[in-house]
Amino acid sequence: MLETNQQRQALIDKLVDLRYPAVALKMIREESEVPAGAWRPFRDQGKHIALCQAFAYARRQGKTVYMEKEDHWCWNPIITYGYIDKELGKEGFRAIARAYGTSSASGEAFVEGFPALKAGEYRGILAAPLDKADFQPDVTMLYCKNDQLRVILMAVDTQTHALTHSSFSPVDSCTYAVIPAILEGNYRITLPDPGEYERALTPEDDIIFTVPRQREAEFYKGVEAQAAHGDRSTFYMTMKEDFGRPKMYDILYETWGLMTGDKWDKE
Repeated sequence: MLETNQQRQALIDKLVDLRYPAVALKMIREESEVPAGAWRPFRDQGKHIALCQAFAYARRQGKTVYMEKEDHWCWNPIITYGYIDKELGKEGFRAIARAYGTSSASGEAFVEGFPALKAGEYRGILAAPLDKADFQPDVTMLYCKNDQLRVILMAVDTQTHALTHSSFSPVDSCTYAVIPAILEGNYRITLPDPGEYERALTPEDDIIFTVPRQREAEFYKGVEAQAAHGDRSTFYMTMKEDFGRPKMYDILYETWGLMTGDKWDKE
């Protein structure tokens, strides 16, 4: 599997020059699935981290990170990754309401609306840079700039010829970048949340593109096809009237009775 993942990262590198490798994630049911040498924050150092920091350790430092419930230092994944069920999650917000003398209704609705894995289905989560991951990812996350996302979507479009749909939240990106992709098997675009920026050192111009396992073959076929065109993420900006256009533009304009580039040049 390692060689396959290295080939996949090499394909991505041909298409876009990401700051860091893609991040491979795997949900773990049994401890025997965890690679030897994987870093456990609490077990190995007596410290806790947020899940977004695990993603950052993987892509920025090349670490293979494994987290169970006791390793997490941010509340949202405790619910959405199925370490507890939603009812216990709601009870947490009832406790907050009792402490502050407020209503828990909005907090309970907040919890109910989360996409979440089935409580108790998984023991933990494994994260590694794609080119060092000796396992089949459940999802692969590409932290990319907006211009790189455009080219990645071009690669997807070579296979789907359809719009890529997503939905957006300003918070909880560790959930929204991963859980819907696992549950629905669809690509996902996610805005890194404030925790990603403040605690996981994610640049302000990064955005997350997630590839679920179910779409891997399609995705990498598209990446290979798009890379073969030589269309990378660099486009040159210029403000010029009557700019040069591909021939298809002239064919369309002639069909629609509009002036083409050739005719304009002869005027």
